Amino acid sequence: MTARLTLAACAFAFASAAAVATAQEGVGPVWPKLSGAQRTEVMTFGEDFKRFIGAAKSETQFVREAARLVEAAGFRRWPASPTKADVAPGSRWYAVNRGRSIVAFVVGTEPAVSGLRIVNTHNDAVRIELKPKPFRESFDIAMLDTTTHGGLKNYQWVNRPLALIGRVTKMDGTEVDVNIGHAADDPVLMITDLAPHVDNDFRERRNRDVIQTEELDPLLALTRDAALKALKDKYNLVPDDFLSADLQIVPAQMPVDIGLDHQLIGAYGHDDRSNGFAAFRAITEVKGPQKTAVAYGVNNEEVGSWTTGVESEWFRTLAAEIIAAQEPSYNDLMLRHALAASQALVSDCTTALDPGFPQPYLPNGSARLGWGLAFKEYGAGREADAEYFARVRKIFTDADVHWQVHAYRAGYGGGTIAQWFANANIDTIDVGIGILSMHSPMDVSAKVDLWELYRGFKAFWSAPSRPAAVPSAR
Repeated sequence: MTARLTLAACAFAFASAAAVATAQEGVGPVWPKLSGAQRTEVMTFGEDFKRFIGAAKSETQFVREAARLVEAAGFRRWPASPTKADVAPGSRWYAVNRGRSIVAFVVGTEPAVSGLRIVNTHNDAVRIELKPKPFRESFDIAMLDTTTHGGLKNYQWVNRPLALIGRVTKMDGTEVDVNIGHAADDPVLMITDLAPHVDNDFRERRNRDVIQTEELDPLLALTRDAALKALKDKYNLVPDDFLSADLQIVPAQMPVDIGLDHQLIGAYGHDDRSNGFAAFRAITEVKGPQKTAVAYGVNNEEVGSWTTGVESEWFRTLAAEIIAAQEPSYNDLMLRHALAASQALVSDCTTALDPGFPQPYLPNGSARLGWGLAFKEYGAGREADAEYFARVRKIFTDADVHWQVHAYRAGYGGGTIAQWFANANIDTIDVGIGILSMHSPMDVSAKVDLWELYRGFKAFWSAPSRPAAVPSAR
């Protein structure tokens, strides 16, 4: 009896595995399925991304680089008082909010009141920031007093070259751009750690407390006077100027290829500037969409919204301006109808299955590096309606875009800002790419995943409109 049960169990397991294999047919590594020309395109796209993300290590730098990208493709700065002539089909525009969030859009052949097609990403990444009075001394050595932005593992930031970037605004309105640690002859900052010879009293610390947040203070100079003189000589800055500073400490390391096959990229800031690059690169190649195509990069996703975050009224105002320029007598109901008729892809990174630490992941349900873009199905009410998911699946499949589905084991996972779009009554689904070492100084992505995401965005914006619904009889 036991033997028969064992054989039955084996047969059931084999049948289940076969069913999974059938269900997953067509899913798997993308690279072997590509032609030689496509492989070349993937690698070229990866090099473009490395150049972009290496120059965009903050949200302000991202906005600057994204603006350059779309301007080179013929996008113009959105006027303060747009007219009907400005919103002719095919018109290409971009708008910037306080230097930290950006929208680029191509006006569709259908009026904006009939709905927009939105791809949303965020421009900020986890990092170390300065406190308002950042200069401190410890045993005569000058250091910077810091705090953190977003959820990071503190111990990953020690003993590595760090750069200081950002902007200081003086009381007279003068803006001073700071960038220390990237030029060939620049010094770098560094957060020190104890040698194994003297760390006995600290070995009982656990995981994220190995280095505590108040210990993330980098070396600035051998003395305070030397540090202040260097800042005065190079940037004409004094300590009080740092009260109104937007400065960040980021890894000085530039993007590199990972692995002998050059198919992976290691870089700081993948989450979420990788998805942002794919979106703004894709929007430059969209021409003549039926629905107005919108690439929207917001700030502060890692810590909650503010004036430049997704909860700001800025985007709604911009959408209202587009509609008002098209419609002779604008009213608020038009905006509400436009949002209700819109569709959004909220694109963010997710944690790909880690081959070194597979325990938190679903072997047949978590994103894999190199398997294409990922639909993020987190459950708990945080996912798209089945009807919308089916529609986007069809768009990607019809365009031969390789995609996969990502979910976590119970008790794991993060959040997204898709809820803002859903709360605005917009059909919304989470998509993105899987990465390894997420929220670290060097995340790892697959070039082919980023390329498939870019292709998916283009397919989404270029897909035909849904046929108008037939009114139901009453």
